[in-house]
Amino acid sequence: MSTIAAQAVQMQAAAFSQQVGTAMARQQIDAERSVAQLVAQTASPPAPPGQGQVVDIKV
Repeated sequence: MSTIAAQAVQMQAAAFSQQVGTAMARQQIDAERSVAQLVAQTASPPAPPGQGQVVDIKV
């Protein structure tokens, strides 16, 4: 009887660990998505064609 109870507890612990892992992964993904959105919002537009380029013509 105690082995059945031990197995049940072990299965519950494994399920809980999986739920915690899933929650942490979702939180990490949300954090990374937020950072990407912030970077996209604060990024400056690209320079017009022909500007912002350095050309070295020394021979």
